[in-house]
Amino acid sequence: MKNKLIKIFSAATAAIGLLAALPAYWVSADDLQNAEDVLQDGSFIYEEVEGGYAVKKCTATILTSFPGIVNGISIVEIKDGAFAGCSTLSEVNIPDTVKKIGSNTFVGCTSLKKVSIPDSITKIPDNTFLDCSLLTEVVLSDNLTEVGNMAFGNCKSLTSVDLPDSVTKICDSAFDGCYSLTQFTLPDSLSEIGDMAFSYAPIETFDAEGCTAFKVVDGILYDKDEKIIYRAAPSISGELRIKNSVREINGGAFSLCSGITNLYIPDSVETIGGYAFSECTSLKSIDFSEGLKTLEKCAFAYDIALESVELPLSLETISDGAFMVCYSMNKAILQENLKNIGENAFLDCPELKQITIPKSVEKIGNNAFGIKNNYSEDGSYETVSIDGFKMSVTAGSAGEKYAKNNKIEYDSTGVDLKKLAFIIIVVGILLTAIVFAIVLMARSRKSATRGAKKAQKEALEKEAEKNYKKIADNDENEDKEES
Repeated sequence: MKNKLIKIFSAATAAIGLLAALPAYWVSADDLQNAEDVLQDGSFIYEEVEGGYAVKKCTATILTSFPGIVNGISIVEIKDGAFAGCSTLSEVNIPDTVKKIGSNTFVGCTSLKKVSIPDSITKIPDNTFLDCSLLTEVVLSDNLTEVGNMAFGNCKSLTSVDLPDSVTKICDSAFDGCYSLTQFTLPDSLSEIGDMAFSYAPIETFDAEGCTAFKVVDGILYDKDEKIIYRAAPSISGELRIKNSVREINGGAFSLCSGITNLYIPDSVETIGGYAFSECTSLKSIDFSEGLKTLEKCAFAYDIALESVELPLSLETISDGAFMVCYSMNKAILQENLKNIGENAFLDCPELKQITIPKSVEKIGNNAFGIKNNYSEDGSYETVSIDGFKMSVTAGSAGEKYAKNNKIEYDSTGVDLKKLAFIIIVVGILLTAIVFAIVLMARSRKSATRGAKKAQKEALEKEAEKNYKKIADNDENEDKEES
């Protein structure tokens, strides 16, 4: 009996062990039974993709290694945001089995200092290392062709990046906010640089030797034809005259150039990009020429020494925040032909007490004029009106509407055509009604006169008939008497 029980127990144990081993067998099999299965190993969550596994999410609190193979199956992909917010991750070597990484992969990894990307990767997607504030060392793939939007955005500790010569494109804001990046070598094959690619990156030295699509002249990075300015060395100072060949000043091109005092923009320039001259804290005057059509977002924001601007007649759009926080500005002249004024365009310009809005303006954004921020010690702030601020507007215009909506003192000139048209219509209706009434009265009187005459005639006819009958009756009586 005892031996029988032992055999039964042993068989049960074996069965349990077999059942426990089955999931492990299924996971390690070359072909998973269900493509929908999601696998975990304590450090990562995986999912099956074509050719192997993809890392879907990092779940480890401390990560010391990144496997290339799990259960005999290769890791071939890292999904979007897989390591986002892993604040304990300090170093990562991506295995060469990985062929693709998603966007936002390491965004917010605030302890990440070193990254190695294998030759199997050809593109660094958007926001890959965004806000990795301690990242200092990056080893890139020799087959890399593209650096995505904001790929290294706000990597404040990054001092150098060695891009391979295979790179052909650096996308928008790729190195925006890299405050420690002071030198940069352009890859030989580079043919495209996006807007604000190096904004707020204090790059003093660009090495364009071997790169035929771009050139560096007097500390300024141009395209080969010198039509576009991409970035200028922050050490540029004094009077700055933009070349007549330039058509566009790229976003962030002169950001942090705190030594520039006077700026001359030729009529060849049509667009000044976002943050192009932001934080040029010594800039006092700007000479705009005709030809400029658009000022992008925050183009001259935080230029605290700028005293006045006279914008050209050709300008059609002042974008959001274009001149915000220009504490010294006391005069701004806007010309006819201007159509759009963005939000916060002149926000926090406390010395600007008066502005004339052209009647051509069709739209004015919130807090464009006459508004400032009052800050408290704890960093909070409230938006208040600037004392003594006054607007000159055209009656019925977008300027008058803005002044009324924001309870700003204003004086208006000209005639409100809509009101005038309304008055003309009302007066016309009234005149028509009066004329119609007079005609009716005239007709009524005429009708009444005709009726009276007719009645009088009929009365006379009846009286005559009566008299005639009376005379006839008298003659008849006389004849009777004579007989």
